[in-house]
Amino acid sequence: MEGDATHSEKPAELRERLRDLRGRSGMSIDQLRARTGLGRTTISQAFNDGPTRPSWTTVATLAREMGVTPAGVDELHLLWKRARPSSTAVGQHTELIRVEADEPLIGDVGPQALEVHRAVLAAPDPGGYPFLTPYMQRAHDAELRTQLEPALAGGESVLLMLTGDSATGKTRALFEALGDLAPHRRLLRPAGSGDLLRTLLDGRFGPHTALWLNEAQRFFYGHDAEQAAAELRRSLISTRGLVAVGTLWTDPYWEELTRPGRAGDPHGQVRGLLDSAACRRVMVPDHFSAAELRTWRTMARTAEAGGDRRPADALSAGVADGRVVQHLSGGPALLAAYRSGPGSHFSHVEHAVLTAALAARHLGHRRPLPSALLADAADGALHPRRRPSGADWAEAVLKALSTGERDDGRRTDIRHTLTAMHTPLTRSGNGAVYEPADYLVQHVRLTYADRPGTPALWRAMLNHTTDADDLESLGFAAWRHGYLAQATRLWRKAVVVGHPTCAYALAGLLDQDIDPQGDGSMWVADHAPLDDPDGVRLLLDALWESERSAAVAVLMRRMPELHVDCDDAEAIAFLLERFRTAGFADAAVRLAERAVEASDATDAGPCVDLLESLRNLNLHAAVSALAVRVADEADATDMAFVPFLLAELNAHSPEQADVLSARAAADIDITDTHNVATLLDALRELGLRDAVAALLSRAPQAHAELDDPEAVAWLVDALDELGQTDAVRDLFARNPGSCADLSDADAVPWLVRTLLAHERPEEAISLAARAASETDILRPAAAAELLQFLHELGMETEIATLLDRGVAAHTDVDDPEGVGELLGTLHDLGQEEAAALLADRAASDTDVSDPDAVAWLLEHLEDAGQVAAARKLLSRVPDQQGDEVPLPDEPVTRWGLDLDGSPAGPWTWGDLEQS
Repeated sequence: MEGDATHSEKPAELRERLRDLRGRSGMSIDQLRARTGLGRTTISQAFNDGPTRPSWTTVATLAREMGVTPAGVDELHLLWKRARPSSTAVGQHTELIRVEADEPLIGDVGPQALEVHRAVLAAPDPGGYPFLTPYMQRAHDAELRTQLEPALAGGESVLLMLTGDSATGKTRALFEALGDLAPHRRLLRPAGSGDLLRTLLDGRFGPHTALWLNEAQRFFYGHDAEQAAAELRRSLISTRGLVAVGTLWTDPYWEELTRPGRAGDPHGQVRGLLDSAACRRVMVPDHFSAAELRTWRTMARTAEAGGDRRPADALSAGVADGRVVQHLSGGPALLAAYRSGPGSHFSHVEHAVLTAALAARHLGHRRPLPSALLADAADGALHPRRRPSGADWAEAVLKALSTGERDDGRRTDIRHTLTAMHTPLTRSGNGAVYEPADYLVQHVRLTYADRPGTPALWRAMLNHTTDADDLESLGFAAWRHGYLAQATRLWRKAVVVGHPTCAYALAGLLDQDIDPQGDGSMWVADHAPLDDPDGVRLLLDALWESERSAAVAVLMRRMPELHVDCDDAEAIAFLLERFRTAGFADAAVRLAERAVEASDATDAGPCVDLLESLRNLNLHAAVSALAVRVADEADATDMAFVPFLLAELNAHSPEQADVLSARAAADIDITDTHNVATLLDALRELGLRDAVAALLSRAPQAHAELDDPEAVAWLVDALDELGQTDAVRDLFARNPGSCADLSDADAVPWLVRTLLAHERPEEAISLAARAASETDILRPAAAAELLQFLHELGMETEIATLLDRGVAAHTDVDDPEGVGELLGTLHDLGQEEAAALLADRAASDTDVSDPDAVAWLLEHLEDAGQVAAARKLLSRVPDQQGDEVPLPDEPVTRWGLDLDGSPAGPWTWGDLEQS
């Protein structure tokens, strides 16, 4: 129904009328938010074209505040009823229309709709094959199903994230698992972070649905991503039986999104979701093991006997490096075709368009690319003799790249299957947009890492990019490359279209040289969106530090304290502190009044920050009011922050500390040994005796899981501190040493010492002996700690057992600090042969492009007397002669670079406004 013009025109009529009424009223989005109390997303959805019809309550509320007459309201109601989706729209893709009650069943959704890669052939073939090849389950499939089954049965909710390289089978694994385990659940497939947020806020994600987040970077980047992540985490924690699944590349997405950052950083809520107990990461390897190759060979023979030779073709192509799945989808062949350059597999024009798409993606344009952008960028990059003629050349080229078929009948795809670009589904009436194949995006990433992009590409991205998040990230890319004027233009446009936080970056560029009259700073202060508390705080910081007092006054006259969203307690806490230190006490008081009522009180950590900020402002009534909410609403099982929240409440609102501690003692999972020990320690230290008694009455010693030796030792210590001698005896009666998971060598000494301290030497020695035989020897630092511990106990036999397992030969030498610790331990123990073997491996394999790793390892090699290995390592370090370091031809001026790389002449904000 994508082309159903009648259906698409009806909501458009409603929205066009709403926009006309808003224009007549002269009211801004922020003014409407302040007067109606509706959220920015809700209001924007009402005015902007999209697949979802706003509710009549929203339309009526907006109409009232815009001063619409009763007759006008009746007209709006008629348009609203006409915009109701017709019954014939119910089968569409969920990206085209959001179906409230009839999302498709998982078992009814085909693999192509879920973006499972189609397998290719090694040579042209008549075809006739089914979409999918036979499926071979691997270790990650078993892990995936083990994690899914409890949630599908109504247990704790889960977000399963499969991580790995492109084209390694992540999406196929999810498709197979959900199809087998939950074919009768409804499948929710949001189109992006905004749609995900609406899905969650509308309450559509429930125990009878499954949330599909394939290529999850679509949902975890952008200004809606943080709120969507927070809502998803809240749903998973508060409701049982929820299932969400997704995929991410390990590099860069998983590593970037989970990298620890400062408070208020751009991925804080996403990281909180991915690091939470509700999220389970399953890693998908990029190659087959020898055993998996043998299994695949058997399966391929069976498939070939039945007429499908694709598995056998993939095996032939990938047997050398084990990358069979990648060859099955054709990714390596496509990469080779692109790298062969223009005039080979792809024409010069096709190659230029594809290169523009890849370069735009790597510079930060994450959304699908409009055809006009690609056409302008490619045309500007081509030699004049290569430029195509005719008005429709771009459409023909993009059609060839995305369908595989040129107008003359020749092919651009890989064996009639894998195309270099594709066109994601969009809503009716939108112009065509394009995305390069993800295998190309990932595998040419390093090629484009330091390339600045062509002038034509930068101009095209400025002219044709409309998404606020893309404009913001492209602005940072321009700034990194020294294109300061271009960064200013991009960030200015991002502010205009509503990016919530990038105004601070724009203000930071506008110093006395670029903005001598302060007009630019005043413009930023007057136009910056005010809904995001971090955005307001960062902008205030930038203006304050650059002593732009007039711009600060403009910003504060807009009363941001009445407009910022108050849901994020941590962000509000930081903004309150900034108001306080800048002397805006009245604004802080007004914001505090809103925050106490509207902030999310379920997340314990941010609530601690907000309570402290309120106390610093001496807002005692607000502290008391928020304390009541927090005590009743905070997630009492979040042991990362509940102890800190209890301490805050106990010091200033003891009655509420009693309430929260009672909830925590009653709600905590009594089998979670680590969390129970954490809570017992916190309750004891704070003197919350009633909660201690309540928790002990649940007999944690009888129910705690015994697999984590460190957690068991901690629980014993906690019970000891409380004088619970009988409970400790009962816990030991369960023989925790025999139940301990010894794969983590770091944890073993904790329990061994605890057993010895309680005069249980036989169990301690047995546990240490098991550890020597069973513990994971891949982590060098952990192996070193265990060896040292065994040496302290005089357990030379166990040391010999551990060393005989080949610690020096098999431990991971990619960890230079850990290798250094293990080298020192082996040297101290007199194990020179093992130390020499480890030293030689490290010297041969250490990444010599990392100077810190080289320096660290050299120091330890020398300390351990491994002179030969140190020399070997130094021989691998490339010479860093000063005259070999490339220097810029021209110095970079204060005004940055022009797009051709030459130093820019002086320019000002006024010059940009006129251009």
